Amino acid sequence: AVRQLVEQATVLVGSDRHLSYFPNHPAQRIVLKDLTQTLSQLLPYLPSPPSPPSPPPPLPLPEIVILTSGDPLFFGLGRLLLEQFPAAWLTFHPHVSSVQLAFSRVKLPWQDARVISGHGRSLDELMRTLQQGCETIAVLTDGTNTP
Repeated sequence: AVRQLVEQATVLVGSDRHLSYFPNHPAQRIVLKDLTQTLSQLLPYLPSPPSPPSPPPPLPLPEIVILTSGDPLFFGLGRLLLEQFPAAWLTFHPHVSSVQLAFSRVKLPWQDARVISGHGRSLDELMRTLQQGCETIAVLTDGTNTP
C-alpha cells in the first residue's frame, strides 16, 4: 500500500539516498537537507493552513510523499511536520525503527529501556541516565556523537 502511495506521488521529498530508491519516478523531487529550506520549497504545493476553529481542508491535490527511515514519530521527522502542518494533512506509515531492530538483533526485551537521542543533540541526558544506573539504554547517534 505504501509503495502504491509513492508511485502516485506528484512530489517526492527525501534524502539523496531515499530518492535514489526511485530513480525513474516522474515526480518533482525535493532533496531533504535543511527542514526550513525544504518546507519553503513545499509551500507552493500547499493550501494555506486553516485558522482555528475552522476544520482543515482535505489533503492537498498534489500527492506529496516524504521519505524517511524507520518510524517518523520516534525521534523522527514526524514531530517536526506536526509542528508545521495540521495533523489532518499528514499520514504516517512507520517501518521498523533502528531501536526496535537493534534490540531484536541482540534478543533483548526493551519495554523498560530508556531511549535517548544524541543525534544532533547534547549527550547530557545520556550522562544523567548513566548516573541513575539505568540498566537498558538505547542511544541514537550521529556523525558527531558516535558509538
